[in-house]
Amino acid sequence: MNLLLRLQQSLDAKDLIEEFARLINEECGLDGYHYHHPSEAIVCQSGHQNRHELAYTLRIEGDDLGEFKAYRARPFEEAESQYVENLLTLLMYPLRNALRYQQALRSAYTDPLTGLCNRSNMQHQLQREVSLSRRENRPMSLVIVDIDNFKRVNDRFGHLSGDKVIRCVAQHLRESLRDFDLIFRYGGEEFVLVLSGADAACAGNIAERLRAAVAAHTCKLDGGGEVSPTISLGVTQLREHEDPMALFARADEAMYQAKRQGRNAVCIC
Repeated sequence: MNLLLRLQQSLDAKDLIEEFARLINEECGLDGYHYHHPSEAIVCQSGHQNRHELAYTLRIEGDDLGEFKAYRARPFEEAESQYVENLLTLLMYPLRNALRYQQALRSAYTDPLTGLCNRSNMQHQLQREVSLSRRENRPMSLVIVDIDNFKRVNDRFGHLSGDKVIRCVAQHLRESLRDFDLIFRYGGEEFVLVLSGADAACAGNIAERLRAAVAAHTCKLDGGGEVSPTISLGVTQLREHEDPMALFARADEAMYQAKRQGRNAVCIC
C-alpha cells in the first residue's frame, strides 16, 4: 500500500496522526511524538520527549491543522527531515478533510444555543446507555428537566432574554452534574439527563441538587433586568426489558407531575 493511500484510510484525525507517526517511525525511528489541535481539543501522543525534535505548525490554504512534534535522542539527519516534510505534504489534505468531517459531525449533534448535545445525539446515546446498563447489570436513570413558566419570560422580556435564561440554566445543570453524566437540550426549555450507574434514589438526590442550584441563582439579562428561574424535574429508573421510549415517557410523566405539584419540584416515578 503506497504512502498516500495509507493516509487516506480514515476520517478520524487521531487515526491519521497515528498512521503518520508510524510511517515516520518506520523510516527514521522515533522516541515519541506529540500532536495538538487547540481549537478542536485534539491531543495525540505516544512515547516520550527527547533532546532532539522536529516541530511543524500545520497550515494549508488558511486552515489551521494543529502542531506536530517528533522526538528522539540523536539528531535528525537532513535526509530524514526532508522525508518527514515530504510526508507532511501527503498528510495535509487528508487531515484537513478529517478535521472538517469532525467539525460537521459536532455541529450536527450540538445545540448551537447552549453548546450541549442535541436531541439527535440524545437518541443515539440513550440507546447506547440502555444497552450498557443491561449488559453490565448496573442501574441507569433518566431525568427530564423543564424551566418553569418559561413563556412568561419570553412574553415579558423577549425571546433573546429567553435564550439567555436557557443558557443560564444549562450552565448550572452542567456545573452541578457528575463528570460522567450526560446532558442534552431536548428542545425549547427542556433538557434530558442520562445518569449512568444511578438508581432512582441516587438520581432523585442528583435532581434535587440541580433544582436547588438553579433556584439559588439569578440570571442577569442583557437589558439590565433579572430573572430567577426554577425548574421541574421528572426522574425514573430503567426497568427490566424496558425500551428507551418507555423510559422517556415515564420520566416525562414524572416531570409533568412535578409541575402539577407546584413547580420547582422533583418527582420520582
